[in-house]
Order: sequence, then structure tokens, then C-alpha cells
Amino acid sequence: MRKGIPRIILGLVLALAFAQNASADDDLKSYTIMHPDRETRLSWIEAYKIAPRAHIDEELRLSIPFRGSLSLLSHLNYTPSARNQGQCGNCWAWAGTGAMGIALDVEKSIFDRLSVQFISSCNTAKDCCAGGWLEDLASFYSSEGYTVPWSNTNASWQNGDGNCNVVCETISTSPKYNITSIEEETIDTQDVGQAQAIANIKNILNQNKAVWFAFYMSTAEDWTDFFSFWGNQTESVLWNFDDTCGKAYDPVDGGAHAVLCVGYNDDDPDNSYWIMLNSYGTETGRPNGLFRVDMDMNYDCYYFYGGNATYSLYWQTLDVSFSTEVQNSYVDPSGSCNGNTPCYTTIQAAVNAASTGTTIKILQGSYSENVSLSTSKELTLSGGWNSSYTSQASISYASSLTRSKGTFIVKRVGIQR
Repeated sequence: MRKGIPRIILGLVLALAFAQNASADDDLKSYTIMHPDRETRLSWIEAYKIAPRAHIDEELRLSIPFRGSLSLLSHLNYTPSARNQGQCGNCWAWAGTGAMGIALDVEKSIFDRLSVQFISSCNTAKDCCAGGWLEDLASFYSSEGYTVPWSNTNASWQNGDGNCNVVCETISTSPKYNITSIEEETIDTQDVGQAQAIANIKNILNQNKAVWFAFYMSTAEDWTDFFSFWGNQTESVLWNFDDTCGKAYDPVDGGAHAVLCVGYNDDDPDNSYWIMLNSYGTETGRPNGLFRVDMDMNYDCYYFYGGNATYSLYWQTLDVSFSTEVQNSYVDPSGSCNGNTPCYTTIQAAVNAASTGTTIKILQGSYSENVSLSTSKELTLSGGWNSSYTSQASISYASSLTRSKGTFIVKRVGIQR
């Protein structure tokens, strides 16, 4: 069920932007992190502890090479520059939505970009730009029962300025991808030793599941170092968390950030790393929005708060399944479509709005349109439908059909110049 306003904010979760100079000549840049209060931070840690443990495939464990590489990026439809949370503190949703997108392609061979705006606008459990945890994303989608493509009306990302200007009810839910089940799972990396932690993460990735990774850092100095690393270094340079461990957590400057681990490379034992996809857009040295984390690190890294040691690094994944429901859209110049939805007055409008796998049913007749496809979608153009869309009595004609990307499957659609 879709949910609209009013919103109920559970726990104080602020987004802080730390500024840093990329160089003496560059403009001042800022990146946003999550700054949970103590109660919220403890609730996230508890959610991590009680979540089901991710399944470790024993047969796969025996077959994974000791040294090697893997990347799941080919399963994720994303535009690096547009993958930018901006001033919004919802990194957790970007990472979780990315994991869902990879799962959709792996499970159903549907290569589509999923909307982050949908959960930002429609999740009544928290403010649109508030911080959160993977549990929050799984809970939201378990309740909704579906996710929607980025290409749907009003579903593209629009909250980068930190404002909540997109009303949930204005986001089109047609087409949509039905979710039959979704649950967050914890990957055992704490108190198991470095070798076992690495093996467990690699096992999940080799199951073609992306890994949601959240980390805490305690001081403004640590965050400034990370932002300088992100803004000034290239994607080949490694970040290591070890220098951030063992510090007292500053309740003002300490915070958390979540990213998506999409692979690894440990061909070189002296340069082994995890491949992380961020939600800070791109920089000159980061055209793909990626950074690398040193695999040779302390997976039991911790910080001190109130005299107590608390783990800094959290690795989780999603167990999500999608249904195979066929999606249709309709074209009728009058805008009627005999009451069927979604209804479009032009073929091109239907093509632009459709997600991959959609069948576009076109009312019989001639359309003075040069229909084109320029995204990686597979669409079926089904023409010649009668006014009730119960049978294909004739043929539909367009002026031309072209594609630079993707696939058209054409049935009863002709060209009439």
C-alpha cells in the first residue's frame, strides 16, 4: 500500500555536510553523511545483530579461487553522474536500491534503473532525507510489495537539494516490479578473523549478490581525510579504515555512511581491494563513481563511545525475490485505451515510460511518429489492436522505427512514410 503524508520521524538522524577544499583553486566541496543520535545508532546496531545470517554456499566456497576478481557492475543500470545523493542523507537507500537493481537483473534478466525517489517520498517512517539502515529499506519494500523504475513519471531523483518537494502520490507506479519477498541479512565479519571475513564477503558476491556496507568514523579529521580521498584521488587508489580505529566517537562530528560493494580484486596480494560504488556522483578522477577499500584491514575496527568499544564496519546483503508478472502499456491517440492503464497518446511516449520487458499494445491505425529507442531496454511493440484491446484485427503503422540501444520486438507494426 502506498503511503502519503504526514510523516513520522523515528529517531533524530541528521545529515551533516563536511566541507573541504579539493585544491587551492577548486570550489569548496561538501559531501553528506549520516549523523544518528545515540538511540538511533544503537537501534541500527541491534538490527544488524538480530538480522538473519547470510547463507554461505559451501560448494561455492570450495570453488572460489584463492586469488581472483569479480564485478557485478554489469548487472547494474546506473548513470555515475546522476547517482548523487547531494545534500540528502539517504546513502543507505542508494546502496540498498543498487543491491535490488542487481538482484532484478540477476534473477529476471531485467536491466533497469530503479527509483531512489520512490522510497524517499513514500516512506512515512522517516523524513525523506533522513539517515537509515538496510532494515529500513527492506521493511519499506516488504510493506509496499513493489519497486518502480527511475524512468516512471516523477520517479527520477529530485531531492538532491535536501528538500522534500516530490509528493508520493505524484510518482507513477506503472510500470512496476512486484516483490514477492525481501529481507536484510548480516554477513559474519566481526569476531571471525580477517581471512574468514574476507571469505564470507567473497562468497556472497560470488552468489551474484551485492553487499551493503556501512561504516562509522569518529572525528571530523577522519571524515575530512575521506572526503579528500574521494575528491582528489583516482579510482585506483585504496582507502584503508585502520587509521580510523580505536578513537573516541565525537557525538558532533562522528557519523556514518553506506555504500555498495559490487566486487573485488585480489590478484595481487599486495594490492587486494573491495570495489565500492558511492552515491556522491563523479569527480575528475572518479568517472564511474567508484572507490577501492583495502582488503587487508581490521574487520573488527571499533570506536569508543561512553567508554564502550563498538564495531565500526557493517556488512549486509539483501535476500530479495521478484515476481514474473507481465507488464503491458497501451497507446490510443484519444487517450482512452478503453480504460486500460497506463495509457499513452503516442507510441514514443509509451516507449519512453516503459521498463524493460513491457509489451506496448497499440491501437490499430497510422501514427505520424519517428519512434526511437536509445536506452538498454527490451520492449515489444504489439500493433493492430481493436478498440477494446481484446484482439489484433489489423496493423498499426509508424513513420519509422530506430534504435541506438536496446531491443524492439515488433509484432503487427509496419512502416508507412
